[in-house]
Amino acid sequence: MAPAQTRIAEPRARSLSPPPVGTISKKIERLRNLTVDKRERSNEKVEAEIVAALHRIYLNPSGNIYPVLADIISPKAYDLTNLLRGRTNERETQVMIQELQYVVENLVYHMTEIMPSTGVLGTHRKSAVYELIKDGKRFPDGYFWQVELDRLQFTENGRTAGVGDAEGFLLIVGIYISRSLITTLLMKPVDYGLSSQQLSDIAERNLKILATTLLYLVRRVSGSRGRAMMPMPSEISKYLYTDEEMRPVYGKMAKSFNYAEGLLREWGQEYMKRLRAAPVPN
Repeated sequence: MAPAQTRIAEPRARSLSPPPVGTISKKIERLRNLTVDKRERSNEKVEAEIVAALHRIYLNPSGNIYPVLADIISPKAYDLTNLLRGRTNERETQVMIQELQYVVENLVYHMTEIMPSTGVLGTHRKSAVYELIKDGKRFPDGYFWQVELDRLQFTENGRTAGVGDAEGFLLIVGIYISRSLITTLLMKPVDYGLSSQQLSDIAERNLKILATTLLYLVRRVSGSRGRAMMPMPSEISKYLYTDEEMRPVYGKMAKSFNYAEGLLREWGQEYMKRLRAAPVPN
């Protein structure tokens, strides 16, 4: 249900005596460091490819997502933070809540339409998304919030282990919403291309409201039903509103949260199913 879219080199002569042991050790160490550096660059490339691919979709003016985001930063947008300050009457509150419901439901609905069979986001074993959910993947330092680390397992070498469907879903939601929307487009709209010019104070506050609301949704779906909701990530909490500040909004968004959570869980389950079932390439 839709919401309310070569030349052969000459052999070198052998040295009459082997190089000092220390020289060999240093060379080996340099090679190891080079190997690690290459792996780290490769790891970072996977996440960067996914975020770039999603930004192309999210920022497409002819797509379904950008117009929704553009609505709340337009000159005619309501100042949604009035919902937190008690500065609205009943009618104004209803209108603003409906606006936020519309934005959240449509963003999630159109995001969950993304499940291509090919490309960076594709459901095949050479895609960047498949690399994201594989056991043994090493993520860049600082990629995860502590509350995410608490829900994942890692080897002694810092590589992912025991990535089941729940963990894979957390990783996918984490990059689709947390990294490609919240901490980039919504928190740094000019840097990442949501706007080509400095936003008004109202637009910036509206993005902060939306970022906080979407993060609340991520926190809800990042564990199994009935499990305690994921806490607010301390790494970004100072840039967002607190749960206490958002209480007047969350209390009126229950139906939208349930709707969006259902969409995300169904989408994530199917995404993981297709990735797991992808044939091994020849």
